[in-house]
Amino acid sequence: MSAEQTLSNPRSTTIGKYRAASSPWVSSFSCAHLKILIVCRGPIRKEAMDVCDLLGAGYGILLSEKDSVTYPSTLAPELREINKPDRVHRVPDYMGVGHAEKLERINQIIQIARDNKYTHIFAGYGFMAEDGGFVKALEDAGIGFIGPASNVHFQAGVKDMAKVIARSAGVSVTPGIDNITALTLLTKAGDDAMAGLKSIAEANGITVDATPSEPEAYAEALLQASYKKGVGLITTAEIQAEARAQCEGLFAKNPGYRLRFKYIGGGGGKGQRLVTSLDDVDNAVNEVLAESKATGDADNKNFLIELNIENTRHNEIQLLGNGEWCIALGGRDCSLQMHEQKLVELSITEELYAHEIAEATKEGRTDFAEVLKGDAKTLKKMEEQAEAFGAAVKLNSASTFECIVSGTDFFFMEMNTRIQVEHRVTEMVYSLEFTNPADSNDTFVVESIVEAMILCAAHNTRVPRPRRIQRNKAGGEIRLNATNDALQPHAGGVVEAWSPPVEHEIRDDQGIGVRNPDTGWFIQYNLAGAYDSNIALVVSYGNGRRQNLDRLADILRRMEIRGPEVNTNKDFHYGILNFCLGLHPMLKPDTKFVVPYLAAVGSLAGQLESFDLETAWWEISKRMAARSGPEGAEALRIKQTLLARPLELLVENPHALAGWLTRNHRRAFVIENGRVVWKRNPLRALADLYHFCHLEERPHASPAHKIWPDDQNLLVSGLQFYRDLEQKLGIDSDSEFQLSLGTTAANQSTVYENLHRAFEDGKKFDQLDDALFQKCVAAHRGWQCGMTLLDAVILMGERSGIFEFGVNAKLEPVVPARFLNAETQEDLIRALAPPPVAAADTLVAVSGGMFYSKESPAQPNYLSVGHHFETGDPIYIIEVMKMFNKVYAEFPGTVLEVLVDGEAGNVVKKGQPLFRVKPDIEIKIETEEEKSSRRKAATLALLDAAG
Repeated sequence: MSAEQTLSNPRSTTIGKYRAASSPWVSSFSCAHLKILIVCRGPIRKEAMDVCDLLGAGYGILLSEKDSVTYPSTLAPELREINKPDRVHRVPDYMGVGHAEKLERINQIIQIARDNKYTHIFAGYGFMAEDGGFVKALEDAGIGFIGPASNVHFQAGVKDMAKVIARSAGVSVTPGIDNITALTLLTKAGDDAMAGLKSIAEANGITVDATPSEPEAYAEALLQASYKKGVGLITTAEIQAEARAQCEGLFAKNPGYRLRFKYIGGGGGKGQRLVTSLDDVDNAVNEVLAESKATGDADNKNFLIELNIENTRHNEIQLLGNGEWCIALGGRDCSLQMHEQKLVELSITEELYAHEIAEATKEGRTDFAEVLKGDAKTLKKMEEQAEAFGAAVKLNSASTFECIVSGTDFFFMEMNTRIQVEHRVTEMVYSLEFTNPADSNDTFVVESIVEAMILCAAHNTRVPRPRRIQRNKAGGEIRLNATNDALQPHAGGVVEAWSPPVEHEIRDDQGIGVRNPDTGWFIQYNLAGAYDSNIALVVSYGNGRRQNLDRLADILRRMEIRGPEVNTNKDFHYGILNFCLGLHPMLKPDTKFVVPYLAAVGSLAGQLESFDLETAWWEISKRMAARSGPEGAEALRIKQTLLARPLELLVENPHALAGWLTRNHRRAFVIENGRVVWKRNPLRALADLYHFCHLEERPHASPAHKIWPDDQNLLVSGLQFYRDLEQKLGIDSDSEFQLSLGTTAANQSTVYENLHRAFEDGKKFDQLDDALFQKCVAAHRGWQCGMTLLDAVILMGERSGIFEFGVNAKLEPVVPARFLNAETQEDLIRALAPPPVAAADTLVAVSGGMFYSKESPAQPNYLSVGHHFETGDPIYIIEVMKMFNKVYAEFPGTVLEVLVDGEAGNVVKKGQPLFRVKPDIEIKIETEEEKSSRRKAATLALLDAAG
């Protein structure tokens, strides 16, 4: 680990200062007396273990057996570092299924803590981390919780209550309805609401302690009392009817807007659905409640109905408090997300904005500078409101104040009363300095939010309000998930090899990368699928957003993760980071941006599917031989692998190609009249492409993963030729400045364009005699021959529409209209992960996972024998990593046979036959011969266009 990496890795903090410091005050914050039961999984569990080790605190872990039941070879990698079996405690599942099992699990955890003398529970950012009932049960049992107190959860962690508090604290909130269940009960009570409510209470034997005078408040109090007694007062059907009535009014008042249903608990996008019309309401209610496990008669079924503010960004403020003070630690932009799941998280701080405003001003982009000044003011207001909200609920640990942002306006969305997955982003930009109130020179510094949470849990209000100290101007994180290229969950692969972290990389990988201590070999790891798709969090930092994104992209470029059936979103991240760098590092995508971007990459994948590199090569060779004779053909032949190897990787990876095209468009090339015009020497672009594809010369890489020696020598010779030529001509070797060859500022010709034009036109240079000039012309043509292959790939980018993306004066991405249509998006994205080929009379599983044949247990099956279905009808559900993916029919037909029982919750594999059907129309499956002929014809047509 480099010195710079050590400096910026929060785990490098020397926590021994609490035990062996010269200051009694600092020593008094020791946490060695704690014994912590870690009740979570994933990267945060391993991080908590590391922090406990550094603090000298004892710990054990709670291990769910569900992973191993679903995927038998799965093992928590963290176990490799626990040498005593009595520190590992097993439960069937963390939360159980339904309310009754959850209560059983809470009691089981409390008993484990008592039996093993654990003083505190740490629940990370999942499962019970923001469950107020769980925290209250711990408090009642005399067990500490490393996180907000139960009263914070009951106020800030419940979305309906949080919005009420936010309004009273002067916080901007999203318009909508917070109390759909209370309104449902009021409707059920009838015209005389108070009398009806009291009658319902009496009939169910429920006493409302403090009787509110307002019917709406009384209805809410009655519901809360019913939950405690375990009595259900309203049905899901009644809630659906009330939701339809309320949505009808909201749609009428807000034409053109959609609505968002959001369950009052939970996070990570679960328990949320978008509603476009009244026809969507019933299904949305069912799905929100089912995904939130709130289907029991006496469960709290309340959810928010909010105006879905379109074209918004998702910003959040990191908070830390001790119950008496609350401090904001800057923000994070989490707008790059899909299906409510965050993918990329980037820091936003006052220091970053100051840096980027200065950079924009230096580049002459005063419009960008003004936009960034507005963003800086918005951030300041968000931090102020976040601290006010934290103070209102007496926040006593880490939490996150989440907002949706539209322009310079923002609205409080929710408070996540737990540490966030992306907390490392904040750790990259700020550390915390705690100062002795009695001596300003007596201080200690904390760089870990987990450590700060443990300090607050162990020492409560003794912990003084810290001062935040800048560490880096920018921090960022990408979530490496087990997904296919279309970002659909893909579990069950085996990681057999994973390259170690590189410079500037901080990798939270759950301990997967821990190697065998005897051999130093990587230990194989099965990717589980019972919970979520996250494999690791990849974090880096920089002196500005550009360097931060460059470093993240370079980490992914060098990362190698391999194994059978291992699919990750690494390529997606590599592509979109380079795409953003190509447009502008401070690009401000909204929360819907990933889908049209993914559709554009799918469009590119469709172009690539019709391209055959081998056909292209031999056609170019044939044309070269006809044009230049044997010498030209030989010059091209020796360059075959030099050109083909990086292009083979690019045409197989539409995500990477999208990034490469965007970073080089208008820098290395432009498209004029349907042809590629190189602004930069294509040979230099090819050299950069080797680096981009991680094929550059590396001493210890295998021949399969680097440039071959002959090709390296050839490339070096070509680059040296141009360096020598430019030196002789007195040219800055790779400058964008003009060469004095009669060009004017109007046409903005570059060094390479002018050089190429001079050679093609026979326009000689004073520095070269006739013989040398002719040799240079011949050499130039030799080095440039075959570059039509690059042109063909670039033209596929042009046809895909990827070059139609841009950035406007507000730093917002300009999205081509063709990628905004929902049906078009679905078709294009499918090209990134085509459904498995099956017989024309069979419906097969689009992915592996848990197969369900119906919406919910009380609903009928989507398909049964004899059932006729139309294109677009829902036909089954696949649950992968807690995400329910509804699958729709791609053609009409009739079911002849059901092949998998959807009642039993069976696990199916991708491509497994589910139904035998009779299609209404003939389904023609393309043969390999037909496919080859089609691709050859398309490739030849593309080469004709490339010239």
